[in-house]
Amino acid sequence: MTASADPYGIIAPWYDSEHDTLTADVECFAALLAPGAGGQLAVLEIGAGTGRIAAALAVAGHQVTAVEPSAPMRDRFAQRLAQLPQRAARRVTVLPGTAAAPALPTDQRFDAVLMGQNLLAHLLSTDERHAALTAAFAALRPGGQLIADVDLLGPRRLLETAHQLWLQGVYELPTGEQLEHLVCGAPGTLPGTIELTHLYDLHLPGGALRRTTAHMALALLSTGEVTVALLRAGFTVAATYGGYDLIPYDDASSRAVFEARRPAPRAGAG
Repeated sequence: MTASADPYGIIAPWYDSEHDTLTADVECFAALLAPGAGGQLAVLEIGAGTGRIAAALAVAGHQVTAVEPSAPMRDRFAQRLAQLPQRAARRVTVLPGTAAAPALPTDQRFDAVLMGQNLLAHLLSTDERHAALTAAFAALRPGGQLIADVDLLGPRRLLETAHQLWLQGVYELPTGEQLEHLVCGAPGTLPGTIELTHLYDLHLPGGALRRTTAHMALALLSTGEVTVALLRAGFTVAATYGGYDLIPYDDASSRAVFEARRPAPRAGAG
């Protein structure tokens, strides 16, 4: 199986129907950004998709720069912004770019960098993740905050049941058509990765079925690997949570939410 050149571009027409009902991650990130904020923050979101999280943060008052590599996803992002109140939409800047090369002005710095939606797992090698975290470190002001959300269990469950199709959900589209999303996994060509096949079955009037297929690969990450990667990039790890409810991480946690910091200079240093 070969990964699609832009798998998210393929599924962009249905992405919002599947994801817009999700709120737990937004509430989690908003809570982590709130303590000691003193008001509006400058937030950089990497891998912003169609803007579900960025829009919510903008409505909450933050200034958000959103980096998204997929042009079709950015088009959907623009449609979302057009539906926001102008005062919120003006707080959002959408840019092309990647996690390792976000194409930001060299002098632009942020209070927080957000890597949500399992972004780090889309970076398949240690070097790719290091490049992305190094870029995030450089984009932060001293003392700035990094939040990274990692799905620990989902990809492993798919690998344990390799080649078995799993129904992810059934969605009613605005057109009245019904969409089914199925996924299966297989061992990746690179060590420590899984290759996923996403099937989107659109049920058309009259009983016809139109299937769209997208392929992507994910790294199978552990909390230890992510912690080491953060430390290697220069961060200090402030906390590791075991879910969006911000309970402490333990070995039974199915995901990990990392809160890390770019160290601030010590008083009198230099």
